[in-house]
Amino acid sequence: MESDSSGQGRKISAKIKLTLPVQGMTCASCVLRVENALKEVDGVDSAVVNLATESATVEIEPEKVSVDVLRSAVEGVGYKIIDTADEVDALKAEAEAREKEYRKLWRKFIVGVVLAFPILIGSMPEIFPFVHAIPGRMRAFLLMILTIPILSYVGDRFFKGFWSALKHKTADMNTLVAVGTASAFIYSAVATVWPGFFASAVGSPQTYFDTSAVIIVLILLGKILEARAKWKSSEAVRKLMALQPAVARMLIDGAEVEVPLTAVQVGSILRVRPGERIPVDGKVVDGFSMVDESTLTGESIPVERAKGSAVLGGTVCLDGMITIEAEKIGKESFVTRIAALVEEAQTSKPPVQRLADKVASVFVPAVIIAALISAALWALLGPSPILAHSLMAFVAVLIIACPCALGLATPTAIMVGTGRGAEMGVLVRSSESLEQARKVTSVVFDKTGTVTAGEMRVVDTVLVDDISEDELLKLAAYAEVNSEHPIARAVVDEVKHRGLTVSPNVSSDFKNYAGKGVELNLRDSAGGSVIRVGKLDFVEELTGTRSVGSVAAKVDSRTKELAATVLYVSRGEKLLGAILVSDYLREGAVETVKQVKKLGLRVILLTGDGEDAAKRIAGQIGADKCFSNVLPDGKYRVIKELQGSGEVVAFVGDGINDAPALAQADLGIAMATGTDIAAEAADITLVRNDLNLVPMSINLSKRTLKIIKENLFWAFFYNVFLIPLAAGALYPITGWQLNPMIASVAMALSSVSVVSNSLRLKRIKIKS
Repeated sequence: MESDSSGQGRKISAKIKLTLPVQGMTCASCVLRVENALKEVDGVDSAVVNLATESATVEIEPEKVSVDVLRSAVEGVGYKIIDTADEVDALKAEAEAREKEYRKLWRKFIVGVVLAFPILIGSMPEIFPFVHAIPGRMRAFLLMILTIPILSYVGDRFFKGFWSALKHKTADMNTLVAVGTASAFIYSAVATVWPGFFASAVGSPQTYFDTSAVIIVLILLGKILEARAKWKSSEAVRKLMALQPAVARMLIDGAEVEVPLTAVQVGSILRVRPGERIPVDGKVVDGFSMVDESTLTGESIPVERAKGSAVLGGTVCLDGMITIEAEKIGKESFVTRIAALVEEAQTSKPPVQRLADKVASVFVPAVIIAALISAALWALLGPSPILAHSLMAFVAVLIIACPCALGLATPTAIMVGTGRGAEMGVLVRSSESLEQARKVTSVVFDKTGTVTAGEMRVVDTVLVDDISEDELLKLAAYAEVNSEHPIARAVVDEVKHRGLTVSPNVSSDFKNYAGKGVELNLRDSAGGSVIRVGKLDFVEELTGTRSVGSVAAKVDSRTKELAATVLYVSRGEKLLGAILVSDYLREGAVETVKQVKKLGLRVILLTGDGEDAAKRIAGQIGADKCFSNVLPDGKYRVIKELQGSGEVVAFVGDGINDAPALAQADLGIAMATGTDIAAEAADITLVRNDLNLVPMSINLSKRTLKIIKENLFWAFFYNVFLIPLAAGALYPITGWQLNPMIASVAMALSSVSVVSNSLRLKRIKIKS
């Protein structure tokens, strides 16, 4: 985002969606305020604000609105848009802002803990008898002095949020925290500085500095957990962009010159050496190489790229040098489009509004009104001293409504639930993940690296009559032992697994024919022989086509059945047989699908493989449906189509190509063996290489969410039930008025109830 030299906002020349990073949002009420402010701007067609990603996606009409106007609208309701010159700077600035906020919260939390600890001890002389050594009045002053920095520094965000909400005539969790803690502090401060004020009403007045301090510190801990999730949410996009190298080798007048990636234009001629990442999307104009595209496609087998072939930026050139012509750069490149899909999917998720935030706008004003009414009634009808009784009722109502239990309800359940999950090997990113897990109707599994191991191994052999399987594999390994190709490693690993010799005990010459196969010239006392391993046409150059006929039909049949890659092996002019290499099912895949179905969920397989291979794997694991020939952006679209048909989708994947689908899914689950980018785009990460954790994580999420809802119910129940008592509803009958000390005990009991309820998750044995 930028402005011209005159200071006027840069006009947007096309109807597009803008993603603007927004700072300062803390709850669902904030989201609504920002959304409404943006929607009121002339020229804004739609605005969707996401609390988790702290961003606003705005669709605007051309020539009607500028970025500066949008920025002013957001700032007008108390929030801020990060101002940067371009997308890369925006990502960097957003990350830096989130990291800064996260570290700032930690500093405040540490200060709060250090101060709250002596406050708690000083407030409990019945538990810590040595506290009696400090005179009561002096102790109260010390506690007040220690509490002031907790409210003014540690908890300043809550009071600023309360003030901002008040200016806009609304209420949120900040209002609850500010009103409750301020009420407890003000009452305690008056009782400390002017103890005689309440003496006629309650005798020796109590202080509740510990209530104010502990509420602030515990709720701040919940904000730290939220800040960490937000800080991490943008890493997927940044890591995707990091796949592209910073420099490229450009051919200028025949000379090779290193230039910044930003200098590359459409039509530029670039050279890529073995081991280097291809800088941009383009077309090969010279050379040949095997290219590792696994970081983008998820497929473990390198692909051939020769003259005329298309290549993708961010992939790795393995064993040959190629020259390419740049065709797509910047926003048009494959990597950037994948990043955009991730960003769009993350932004399009509706924020999950916690129950406390949903009712805050009604609950808090109702509590304040109830407190004012009770104070007025006591002033008009109450006994003498009127002011003391009136103030006591007002303060008691506010303290009884203090959101200690509300603040603890979600964080404690999340901490216990995610801790239990960590013991199982399941990392849950946020409460939104728990919410979505409860609603899931279908689980979509990516194939490569998820249902299958993502590694190649020998799955079958086809032999000519006069050679054994061990001998065929051993001769192939002689030739492949010097190759780093995944298929070659699969053959060598199989030979080693069988305890056979990998290297021949004779001298030999090795040659690699890129894209065709390998050749080993064995020189021994018998005069030597040439071993070839590779494609059919490569082997036929020495053996001729007639020798292939005896095994071709069987090879074709087994290849289709196993979805395998074939290596033909020959010695001299004789074909010896064929080795079939394929990916294989991950251990526990079949059992996982059974457990998912026991949860009443549908299982769908998603893969870039052909239809035959997809149906074979789907049949093996018992999937209800499969989608084949699906490219990375296609996976994202399949998820959207399923959601459009009413399904609530959990997607399980592991690769960069899965990141858009993981982000778009209602619940994204990333395998531990996958890429960091997949994990960052996911809602749940499985830290153990165990597919059975998928149904277990869904089950754990459902139970944790159930606990959260129970906590919120009891937290509200305590407050709502005791508010009439605090107001003095029983006084006409019993002559008894609830004082702030009993109100504080009630708050403590509500907190104990939600914490104890959350701890039940520790004792629950999670069964899938």
